[in-house]
Parts: sequence; structure tokens; C-alpha cells
Amino acid sequence: MTRITRTLTAAGLALSLAIGAVGASATPARANNDEAVAIIGGLIALYAIGQAIQNNNRNTTVTRNHVHRPPQAHVPHRPRQLVAPARCFIEGRDQNGFYRGYVRRCMQNNAARPALLPQNCLRRVETQRGPRLIYRGRCLAQNGWVREAGFRP
Repeated sequence: MTRITRTLTAAGLALSLAIGAVGASATPARANNDEAVAIIGGLIALYAIGQAIQNNNRNTTVTRNHVHRPPQAHVPHRPRQLVAPARCFIEGRDQNGFYRGYVRRCMQNNAARPALLPQNCLRRVETQRGPRLIYRGRCLAQNGWVREAGFRP
């Protein structure tokens, strides 16, 4: 695209030079040697500019700057759909003991792939806000779920 634009610009410049040289003549429309020389000179200039642009395009090399990054600790790849959102995590104590897990409704609304949540990990707990169903944290971990990065309860 830029090659065409450059070529057309060069052609227009050479043509205007040639027409300007012809138009600068004070004599009426009469072909003489000076006008013919100006036209031929303009065409030669146009050809030379086109060749220069073509050669420049052939000799141009594109290089990319590579950013060197220091090696990082190996982190195993985990599919994005198996990340438990930190906002869903709760912990507390009820009549059956201590619980830690992820609120079912929150997980259904915020997990990327709620259909992959294992139903066998659900547990009913009594919270200060009433009864809740939670996915037990350890059970989710055994089924491939991980806690959202940067969250430490």
C-alpha cells in the first residue's frame, strides 16, 4: 500500500516538474527543442524516482526488538475454567465444626465454567446469615480447582 502511494507521489512530482518547465515557456503553443527536452527530462526523472523507490523497498529489512525477560519460576499451566474466585471464599464455625469453602451461588454466578463444579463437594453449613450450601475447598482442590491468584485466607 505504501509502495503505491510513494510511486504515485513521485509520479505527480515529476509530472508537475515537467509541466512547469513546459508552462514556463513564454512562447505560444509551439513545440521546440527546449519543451521536448523538458518533457523527456521529466519522464527520465519520473523513471529514476520510481526505480529508487523500488530498490529501497527491496533492500528494506524489518527487524523486531526482542524484549529479554528473566526466567521465571515454573508455574504449571492450569485451565482458566478451574479457578475458584476469591470473593466466593468463606470460612467459619457451625454446630458441626469448622468449615472452609466457596458459596455455591457465588460460584455458579462467578466461576468461568460453573458446569464443571463437582456436586459431590457440596456441604450445607449454618452461617451468621443463615443456611448456605458451600463447595468444600479441599474437595474442589482434589478435583483440579485452584484458588484465585493472590488470595490468602
